[in-house]
Amino acid sequence: MEDIIISLNASNIIVNIFFVIIVFIIGVFLAKKLKKAIERLLINIRLDQAVKNLGWQDFFEKYKANVKISKVIGFIVELYVLLITFMISSEILDFSVLTNFFLNLVEYYPKVLISAVIFIIAVFVAEFSKKIIYLDSKDKYSSSLGSFIASATWILAILAILYELNIVPALIQILFIGVTFTLVLIVGLSFGLGGQEIVKKFLKKFEKKIK
Repeated sequence: MEDIIISLNASNIIVNIFFVIIVFIIGVFLAKKLKKAIERLLINIRLDQAVKNLGWQDFFEKYKANVKISKVIGFIVELYVLLITFMISSEILDFSVLTNFFLNLVEYYPKVLISAVIFIIAVFVAEFSKKIIYLDSKDKYSSSLGSFIASATWILAILAILYELNIVPALIQILFIGVTFTLVLIVGLSFGLGGQEIVKKFLKKFEKKIK
């Protein structure tokens, strides 16, 4: 009887290992495919070019680091699929400790993905602000406006990412409200102190550029 039980247990282990191998192969395949798809999408929307326009690529090359933001985000997505694969594999093998560990990572990971999206949006807004700077190199107000938009974007983006990642969320929420109020106050004062004329002048020049 004991020999039959041992034989059944051995068979179950072999079957479970077989399923784990299948799950692992499928998971790695999907992770690689999704990574390439994400990288291709980000390249098509010019994310790497936007980062280069901001001057970040020069910083990476200075330290001989061949970093492409599209590849970094592609790796983040790939890792998410692999974590799900490991979680399913450990569940099949009945490794409860590992299953709970990977489950916690998988449940937290959407926050990382949302943070990546916030970062992408910030990059494009900052790049647009740089175009404002070069809209009219003779106008000092264009440079000021562009720098203000870029700085405000990165401050808000960093605070939003930290809050999303649950890094001292209570403090970040207070800072976010304070920064937002300050930015609104600055914009309001700029209009009240004659900023309307600057904005009108800027919009007229912008309209001429796009015609």
